[in-house]
Amino acid sequence: MEHVNRDPKETRPAVLTMALVLVLGLAGLFGPTVSEAAVVGVTATPGVRSVPLGRAGNVAMVWNVTRDVSTGGGATVSSASGSFRAGSPTGTLLATVARPLSQTRPPVGVTIFAFRESVLVPSRVIYRAHKLGVDRIYFVRSFDDGVAASTGAVALSITGSGAGSFGVTRLALSFGDGSVIAVAQPDSPLQAVAQITVSGSGLLQAVWEVADAAGTAGTPAFRPLQTVRRYVNGREPLRLESPPLPTRLLGLHLVRLRITQPAADFELPQLRYFVRAESAQAPVAALSLEAPAPDAVLQAETEFAWRAVPETRAYRLEIRALDDDGGRATTGLVVDGRRSAASLSAVTRDHLRAGGRYRWRVLAIDDQGRVVARSDWREIRTP
Repeated sequence: MEHVNRDPKETRPAVLTMALVLVLGLAGLFGPTVSEAAVVGVTATPGVRSVPLGRAGNVAMVWNVTRDVSTGGGATVSSASGSFRAGSPTGTLLATVARPLSQTRPPVGVTIFAFRESVLVPSRVIYRAHKLGVDRIYFVRSFDDGVAASTGAVALSITGSGAGSFGVTRLALSFGDGSVIAVAQPDSPLQAVAQITVSGSGLLQAVWEVADAAGTAGTPAFRPLQTVRRYVNGREPLRLESPPLPTRLLGLHLVRLRITQPAADFELPQLRYFVRAESAQAPVAALSLEAPAPDAVLQAETEFAWRAVPETRAYRLEIRALDDDGGRATTGLVVDGRRSAASLSAVTRDHLRAGGRYRWRVLAIDDQGRVVARSDWREIRTP
């Protein structure tokens, strides 16, 4: 038999081919292959939107998620939450939107999932990004199908708060005499008043709503009283009067003006009023205040606290200018009777002038609208 000496280089392609087959075979046994499904891309439409500095902005978008589905069962793509980032999709985290998105479709080749979403960008998020020195916020979402994930982002350009930006910046409610809580006789007239400040100009849409006594024990069940549609501009505050409030049923009632357009980025206030038959007023007990100390300086984090009074349905915190001897409080709030402390919201603090001197007190009110306890006045200052 003839022995042939072969050049070692001639055997190298065969060795490499065998090694490649072995590697691909092991990959098929121990890991995902190119035929498995996977999210391969996320794009958003539109890619850039604008939000105004100084107020909240609504942003609508469509997430287009591409998933390569070659084999396997149903295809589910989901996103657990979104996030606002400053300056870039990986910049400083400003806030999280804990709203999940999910879709399931049969796998047919390359599948595109379209997720429609509308997001309210809070004014505090826009302001914080502005303070960080960036002119863009990114709303970011990561979509996952259990095999792979991909991330998309919508750029939000921060614009000035000019006349073209329409939004509600302040809403204050009171009754006709300026109070934030009222007691009415059955079938007597009663109205609420809304003072609204807006930025820009546009069509304001809102609904006056009331929750009757039967619906205020648990979660209030509001029903509409009147729809409001008014074209407004930011040059002067808007004053709206409610329709006559129902006073037939005895007990506690709630009233509010629910603004539907444009969206407000703050909690909408509510008024409380009691309807009760005329009866002898029981003696008013003393209510003890606990904080803040006399002549304290009011801060955003200041908490007003008092000693709880049994059988109280609500507490009324009144704040009045020190030199005001009239019967109308400058501002205040109403707190559920199960609480014995409260802080003033930014909207409530806006009623107080800087460097002013005020006095405050707390009244305890029972389920018939009667004042059953009252504190002494205590002084407080604004910075």
